[in-house]
Amino acid sequence: MKEVVIVSGARTAVGEFGGSLKGVKTVDLGALVIKESLRRAGLRPAVNDFIKSCRPDALGKFEMTEINKKYYDYQPSLKPVYIDEIIMGNVLQAGQGQNVARQACIYAGLPEETNA
Repeated sequence: MKEVVIVSGARTAVGEFGGSLKGVKTVDLGALVIKESLRRAGLRPAVNDFIKSCRPDALGKFEMTEINKKYYDYQPSLKPVYIDEIIMGNVLQAGQGQNVARQACIYAGLPEETNA
């Protein structure tokens, strides 16, 4: 990686324990923030040719996996960009599953190659 860039930012609503957001999964909130950050910056996630060439041959040639197709809802007019990594933090992680940032990336339609 030659240059680290923060292109945009967004955050979830501030809630309180047992409040109006209690039924919303952390992963869904994270995905919403990732998508909104990219849209505000005029970007959409894409995989470059180098990353595609690193995929295992056993998987065959493909553009998107089924789960990626399910959650990818970006406009084609947005500029395609490969996202190296997503860093996300939250206060209470118990009961949310493993690697919430990774799950949020998938729900946000980012390629499986994106680190989190």
